[in-house]
Amino acid sequence: MAEKLYYKIGEVASLLGEEVSTIRFWADTFPRYVKPERNAKGNRMFHPQDLENIRLIHYLTRVEGLTLDGVARKLEENRDGLDHKRRIVEKLYGIRSRLGELYESI
Repeated sequence: MAEKLYYKIGEVASLLGEEVSTIRFWADTFPRYVKPERNAKGNRMFHPQDLENIRLIHYLTRVEGLTLDGVARKLEENRDGLDHKRRIVEKLYGIRSRLGELYESI
């Protein structure tokens, strides 16, 4: 997906396979890292950096199984290392998915 200037909350939720309410909750829980702007209608519009931070929060909660307090601590630590690990895991999930599709097509 090409990088956009803003992402609607529904787009963010769809990209991560989460409910809109979860994205809203994470944005409210981690305002230091997720700072969506509001459009004229009052809808949240997420910057690409917000999207990356939400992806990291998603990874820490869903893959690593951390609590919200654990996520907050991790976000304060080595962010570059966490983001690198998250990207690797996402690539591995993508490979796994493609392999499953190939297996089913045989």
